[in-house]
Amino acid sequence: MLKYRCLLCGTEWGDVHATDIDISHGYCLACIRARYTDRIRASQLRAGYSDCFNRGYADCSEDACRFRQACHEDAVCSLERNCLEKGDAPKKSARRA
Repeated sequence: MLKYRCLLCGTEWGDVHATDIDISHGYCLACIRARYTDRIRASQLRAGYSDCFNRGYADCSEDACRFRQACHEDAVCSLERNCLEKGDAPKKSARRA
């Protein structure tokens, strides 16, 4: 299994025995929820689902929604339990004007 590191906050999760060579990058569920809620809700509406992402509904009936895993509290709590360490996100270089 790999170890993962969030590109936004630097949080690591996954296999504690994985080496730094075995790191894959992406976004942790907490960052997805914090930064992309509006976009995800718009996508849900376009796909014909309710815009319920990140509203805390425990009885979601949208089983086929592609955002279901990132939406549920239990998934976020599971991620937090499996976190290896929280770190600083890599600094982005300044954009040229």
